[in-house]
Amino acid sequence: MQCISEMLSVLVVAEWSYLSWGEKVLSFTNRDVDFTTWEWVDLHSGEYFSQVVSYLRSLLDKEGTLIDEDGRTKCKNAFCYAVQLEEEFFDMAYALRDT
Repeated sequence: MQCISEMLSVLVVAEWSYLSWGEKVLSFTNRDVDFTTWEWVDLHSGEYFSQVVSYLRSLLDKEGTLIDEDGRTKCKNAFCYAVQLEEEFFDMAYALRDT
């Protein structure tokens, strides 16, 4: 059974990577050309979303102080696996864009 700290590990990876991506592409995303992409970028950028990610990270940091070594290992594994999946997702997306 997964605990809240493992779930936070995965959520932090996903939302933090989307924030990084959203901030990176915000300046050249055109609302008039691709409204769907603009909405996705708009959702995952800006001060509000940055604060959401910071809050999630702080929750994960707090959980890290409350769990034992086995729990921290599980969190690390969940975090690393989520990073791997996000990298594969973005690699695939950019490969499709470049074809």
